[in-house]
Amino acid sequence: MSWLGLVLLVLGAYLAYKLVGALLKIAMFALALVGAYWFAAPHMGWPTVSELVYVLGPDFGGKRIEEVVQPSAIADEVTSRVVDGVVERVLPSRAPEAADATLPEPLPEGAADEVDALPERADEAP
Repeated sequence: MSWLGLVLLVLGAYLAYKLVGALLKIAMFALALVGAYWFAAPHMGWPTVSELVYVLGPDFGGKRIEEVVQPSAIADEVTSRVVDGVVERVLPSRAPEAADATLPEPLPEGAADEVDALPERADEAP
């Protein structure tokens, strides 16, 4: 490895460190804003964070975030999704048809001698 490669490696690590630091500062600032809004909104008559998430956030099936975050609700949701998604794929909804109905019938006794071998190709000499 040349000295240029080592310099670039150190510079890349330094820039990654700076980038992660900047992202963490932005995340902490956003968290502080949400926290301040969380406490100030009810006193100002504004909608709460829960109401904003309910209106603007992801679809929780008509439930508020307080109803979704309860451990029992999470467990029920996960089990219903796992059971609905996996078991229906693994176990068919109808019984499979009889397996022996698709198999060919065996040859009757003595008929095996009458069956010719594969015909020879015309371009091959006997």
